[in-house]
Amino acid sequence: MIGDDVKGMQIRLYPPLVRAGIQLHRYIDSFTDQHPLISEAKKIYRPAARLYAGPLADITMDYFLANDPSIYNASGWREFANWAYQSLMAGSSWHVGGFRRYFPYLQREDWFVRYRELPFIENSMANLLKRVGLSDKTQQVLTAFETHQSDLSGTYRAFFPQLERYATQKANALMTIPVGE
Repeated sequence: MIGDDVKGMQIRLYPPLVRAGIQLHRYIDSFTDQHPLISEAKKIYRPAARLYAGPLADITMDYFLANDPSIYNASGWREFANWAYQSLMAGSSWHVGGFRRYFPYLQREDWFVRYRELPFIENSMANLLKRVGLSDKTQQVLTAFETHQSDLSGTYRAFFPQLERYATQKANALMTIPVGE
């Protein structure tokens, strides 16, 4: 989760398993950002959000992931969220940058579970647009999401198995790197 805030060679400041997690985060971001299916999803948001179409597509995919019954049902998602919050709290000495600032909110407001809720996703999109000075585009983005929700869901269903295979392969490769490297 700290992968977005650890820049360049700062990764060397972390122990091997944390470095592996940061690198996996980078691999996943790169795969996602360059994937043709996600490029198509970004086009839905680009007229209103321009450069921020990518983060909006990420929020959208998180919503579909959180609601994917093949991953977890609601109680399974709750168990995952509790495990994730505990794991992140245990590693709080490694929190940096933006993640250090927003982790308390993430946990207190139960973001991992609330990503299943449509109003939470809409609020996340609105907050993103507000932070980047595009509040006036909120309704246009939310309308695009609503109008294309079926297409975006199909994009998620086609994309996620590919991402899962890729991430598993990369994680396995990272776990075979000797501890001292």
